[in-house]
Amino acid sequence: MSSNSTATRTAGPVRTRALAVLATVAVGGLIWLVAHSVLDIDLRVPDGPGSTTTTELALPAVLIGTAVVSLLGWALLAVLERVTARARVLWTVAALLVLVLSLFAPLFGEGLEAGNRVTLVLLHLSVGAILVPAFRRDARTA
Repeated sequence: MSSNSTATRTAGPVRTRALAVLATVAVGGLIWLVAHSVLDIDLRVPDGPGSTTTTELALPAVLIGTAVVSLLGWALLAVLERVTARARVLWTVAALLVLVLSLFAPLFGEGLEAGNRVTLVLLHLSVGAILVPAFRRDARTA
């Protein structure tokens, strides 16, 4: 019975986190498609801090970027769960800090139009809104 309990404990977080990663990619893609195809917004990102030039934001970049960030968040949580009993708290603080920092480019970047800016903020916030609660849900606590 204890091996079944261990398998259930492990499968729950893995399933929840995998679904959260897939959800962030799907929602990111949906936001991009609506903005680009329905609202006809030319999605662009600043070329760097302080830059006045921008680069096109293509759908594959959104899908891959969202997946990579989500998987990195998962990896950080997994490492923290192995080394500390306060993994949930530490990961949540780190995740929210990354989210806040990620908003600087769309909020303060030069050369972005309003619709583009709103779409980028929405992309960032949607990833955080999915990942933080989902990853926290099954995170090990003290």
